[in-house]
Amino acid sequence: MSINTCAAMKDVNQTNQQILYYARNFLQCRGYNGFSYRDISQKLGIKNAAIHNYYPKKEDLVAALLEDSRKKLAENTAQIVESGGSAREQLQYYFDYALKEFDEGKSICPPGSVILDFEGLPEKVKKQNLLLLEDILTWLSGVLKSGLKQGEFSFSGSVEARAELVVEALMGARQLSSIKGRKTLVRSISLIKSDLGWKD
Repeated sequence: MSINTCAAMKDVNQTNQQILYYARNFLQCRGYNGFSYRDISQKLGIKNAAIHNYYPKKEDLVAALLEDSRKKLAENTAQIVESGGSAREQLQYYFDYALKEFDEGKSICPPGSVILDFEGLPEKVKKQNLLLLEDILTWLSGVLKSGLKQGEFSFSGSVEARAELVVEALMGARQLSSIKGRKTLVRSISLIKSDLGWKD
Protein backbone atom coordinates (compact mmCIF):
# COMPACT_ATOMS: atom_id res chain seq x y z
CA MET A 1 0.00 0.00 0.00
CA SER A 2 1.42 3.36 -1.03
CA ILE A 3 1.93 6.30 1.32
CA ASN A 4 -0.68 8.28 -0.64
CA THR A 5 -3.22 5.47 -0.24
CA CYS A 6 -2.54 5.28 3.51
CA ALA A 7 -2.93 9.06 3.83
CA ALA A 8 -6.20 8.97 1.90
CA MET A 9 -7.57 6.19 4.13
CA LYS A 10 -6.57 8.17 7.21
CA ASP A 11 -8.39 11.24 5.90
CA VAL A 12 -11.50 9.19 5.15
CA ASN A 13 -11.49 7.70 8.65
CA GLN A 14 -10.90 11.10 10.24
CA THR A 15 -13.79 12.67 8.33
CA ASN A 16 -16.03 9.75 9.28
CA GLN A 17 -15.13 10.16 12.97
CA GLN A 18 -15.84 13.89 12.78
CA ILE A 19 -19.24 13.22 11.20
CA LEU A 20 -20.07 10.74 13.98
CA TYR A 21 -18.80 13.16 16.64
CA TYR A 22 -21.05 16.04 15.59
CA ALA A 23 -23.99 13.77 14.83
CA ARG A 24 -23.73 12.29 18.33
CA ASN A 25 -23.69 15.77 19.88
CA PHE A 26 -26.72 16.89 17.90
CA LEU A 27 -28.60 13.65 18.59
CA GLN A 28 -28.02 13.81 22.35
CA CYS A 29 -28.86 17.52 22.53
CA ARG A 30 -31.76 17.73 20.08
CA GLY A 31 -33.10 14.23 19.46
CA TYR A 32 -33.50 12.37 16.14
CA ASN A 33 -35.63 14.98 14.37
CA GLY A 34 -33.75 17.95 15.81
CA PHE A 35 -30.83 18.01 13.38
CA SER A 36 -30.02 17.52 9.72
CA TYR A 37 -27.01 16.78 7.56
CA ARG A 38 -26.78 20.53 6.98
CA ASP A 39 -26.05 21.09 10.69
CA ILE A 40 -23.14 18.62 10.48
CA SER A 41 -21.81 19.89 7.15
CA GLN A 42 -21.73 23.47 8.46
CA LYS A 43 -19.66 22.37 11.45
CA LEU A 44 -17.19 20.51 9.23
CA GLY A 45 -17.14 23.00 6.36
CA ILE A 46 -18.10 20.34 3.81
CA LYS A 47 -21.07 19.78 1.50
CA ASN A 48 -24.08 17.66 2.46
CA ALA A 49 -23.20 15.33 -0.40
CA ALA A 50 -19.94 14.45 1.33
CA ILE A 51 -21.85 13.11 4.33
CA HIS A 52 -24.18 11.14 2.06
CA ASN A 53 -21.09 9.37 0.69
CA TYR A 54 -20.53 7.91 4.16
CA TYR A 55 -24.15 7.54 5.21
CA PRO A 56 -26.70 7.64 2.35
CA LYS A 57 -29.60 8.24 4.75
CA LYS A 58 -29.95 9.76 8.20
CA GLU A 59 -31.15 6.40 9.51
CA ASP A 60 -27.82 4.87 8.41
CA LEU A 61 -25.93 7.52 10.36
CA VAL A 62 -27.96 7.23 13.56
CA ALA A 63 -27.96 3.42 13.45
CA ALA A 64 -24.16 3.54 13.09
CA LEU A 65 -23.95 5.92 16.06
CA LEU A 66 -25.99 3.63 18.29
CA GLU A 67 -23.97 0.60 17.18
CA ASP A 68 -20.78 2.53 17.98
CA SER A 69 -22.18 3.27 21.46
CA ARG A 70 -22.69 -0.46 21.98
CA LYS A 71 -19.08 -1.21 21.03
CA LYS A 72 -17.73 1.51 23.32
CA LEU A 73 -19.87 0.28 26.23
CA ALA A 74 -18.54 -3.26 25.77
CA GLU A 75 -14.92 -2.06 25.52
CA ASN A 76 -15.09 0.27 28.52
CA THR A 77 -16.88 -2.13 30.84
CA ALA A 78 -14.52 -4.96 29.84
CA GLN A 79 -11.53 -2.79 30.79
CA ILE A 80 -12.99 -2.11 34.24
CA VAL A 81 -13.63 -5.82 34.82
CA GLU A 82 -10.12 -6.74 33.63
CA SER A 83 -8.61 -4.19 36.01
CA GLY A 84 -10.40 -5.91 38.89
CA GLY A 85 -12.97 -3.17 39.40
CA SER A 86 -15.58 -3.87 42.07
CA ALA A 87 -19.30 -3.65 41.40
CA ARG A 88 -19.34 -0.18 42.94
CA GLU A 89 -16.45 0.96 40.76
CA GLN A 90 -18.23 -0.34 37.67
CA LEU A 91 -21.45 1.43 38.59
CA GLN A 92 -19.55 4.61 39.46
CA TYR A 93 -18.14 4.55 35.93
CA TYR A 94 -21.73 4.61 34.62
CA PHE A 95 -22.60 7.60 36.81
CA ASP A 96 -19.36 9.45 36.01
CA TYR A 97 -19.96 8.94 32.30
CA ALA A 98 -23.45 10.44 32.63
CA LEU A 99 -22.02 13.46 34.45
CA LYS A 100 -19.23 13.85 31.88
CA GLU A 101 -21.71 13.84 29.00
CA PHE A 102 -23.96 16.30 30.81
CA ASP A 103 -20.99 18.63 31.32
CA GLU A 104 -20.33 18.41 27.56
CA GLY A 105 -23.87 19.63 26.90
CA LYS A 106 -25.33 16.22 26.05
CA SER A 107 -28.43 16.27 28.21
CA ILE A 108 -29.88 13.05 26.79
CA CYS A 109 -28.23 9.61 26.93
CA PRO A 110 -27.81 7.73 23.61
CA PRO A 111 -30.76 5.33 24.05
CA GLY A 112 -32.95 8.13 25.42
CA SER A 113 -32.16 10.44 22.51
CA VAL A 114 -34.53 8.62 20.14
CA ILE A 115 -37.32 7.62 22.53
CA LEU A 116 -39.52 10.65 21.87
CA ASP A 117 -39.65 9.83 18.15
CA PHE A 118 -39.41 6.06 18.59
CA GLU A 119 -42.66 4.93 16.93
CA GLY A 120 -41.91 6.87 13.76
CA LEU A 121 -38.26 5.83 13.50
CA PRO A 122 -36.84 3.62 10.73
CA GLU A 123 -36.59 -0.03 11.75
CA LYS A 124 -32.78 -0.15 11.68
CA VAL A 125 -32.62 2.73 14.18
CA LYS A 126 -35.21 1.08 16.44
CA LYS A 127 -33.26 -2.18 16.31
CA GLN A 128 -29.92 -0.62 17.28
CA ASN A 129 -31.54 1.42 20.05
CA LEU A 130 -33.20 -1.65 21.56
CA LEU A 131 -29.95 -3.61 21.32
CA LEU A 132 -28.06 -0.78 23.06
CA LEU A 133 -30.65 -0.60 25.81
CA GLU A 134 -30.54 -4.38 26.24
CA ASP A 135 -26.71 -4.30 26.44
CA ILE A 136 -26.87 -1.63 29.16
CA LEU A 137 -29.50 -3.55 31.16
CA THR A 138 -27.63 -6.86 30.83
CA TRP A 139 -24.37 -5.28 31.98
CA LEU A 140 -26.06 -3.40 34.81
CA SER A 141 -27.92 -6.51 36.01
CA GLY A 142 -24.61 -8.36 36.17
CA VAL A 143 -23.03 -5.53 38.17
CA LEU A 144 -25.92 -5.43 40.63
CA LYS A 145 -25.92 -9.21 41.03
CA SER A 146 -22.19 -9.19 41.74
CA GLY A 147 -22.58 -6.29 44.16
CA LEU A 148 -25.30 -8.09 46.11
CA LYS A 149 -23.18 -11.23 46.32
CA GLN A 150 -20.15 -9.28 47.56
CA GLY A 151 -22.19 -7.22 50.03
CA GLU A 152 -21.57 -3.95 48.19
CA PHE A 153 -25.29 -3.38 47.66
CA SER A 154 -28.40 -4.23 49.66
CA PHE A 155 -31.85 -4.23 48.10
CA SER A 156 -34.81 -6.57 47.63
CA GLY A 157 -36.41 -7.76 44.41
CA SER A 158 -34.84 -8.97 41.19
CA VAL A 159 -31.64 -7.44 39.86
CA GLU A 160 -33.27 -7.13 36.43
CA ALA A 161 -36.11 -4.97 37.78
CA ARG A 162 -33.66 -2.87 39.78
CA ALA A 163 -31.43 -2.41 36.72
CA GLU A 164 -34.42 -1.08 34.77
CA LEU A 165 -35.22 1.30 37.63
CA VAL A 166 -31.65 2.64 37.67
CA VAL A 167 -31.69 3.25 33.89
CA GLU A 168 -35.14 4.89 34.05
CA ALA A 169 -34.14 7.15 36.94
CA LEU A 170 -30.86 8.22 35.36
CA MET A 171 -32.46 8.79 31.95
CA GLY A 172 -35.16 10.99 33.45
CA ALA A 173 -32.69 12.81 35.70
CA ARG A 174 -30.53 13.76 32.74
CA GLN A 175 -33.46 15.34 30.94
CA LEU A 176 -34.72 17.17 34.02
CA SER A 177 -31.19 18.39 34.74
CA SER A 178 -31.09 20.10 31.35
CA ILE A 179 -33.71 22.47 32.83
CA LYS A 180 -32.81 22.51 36.51
CA GLY A 181 -29.03 22.17 36.35
CA ARG A 182 -26.26 19.74 37.25
CA LYS A 183 -27.16 19.57 40.94
CA THR A 184 -30.36 17.73 40.00
CA LEU A 185 -28.37 14.98 38.27
CA VAL A 186 -25.90 14.74 41.18
CA ARG A 187 -28.77 14.47 43.67
CA SER A 188 -30.51 11.81 41.57
CA ILE A 189 -27.34 9.71 41.43
CA SER A 190 -27.05 9.99 45.22
CA LEU A 191 -30.67 8.80 45.61
CA ILE A 192 -30.08 5.88 43.23
CA LYS A 193 -27.07 4.85 45.32
CA SER A 194 -29.10 5.08 48.50
CA ASP A 195 -31.85 2.95 46.96
CA LEU A 196 -29.27 0.27 46.13
CA GLY A 197 -28.03 0.22 49.73
CA TRP A 198 -24.73 1.80 48.71
CA LYS A 199 -23.13 3.17 51.86
CA ASP A 200 -19.86 5.10 51.55
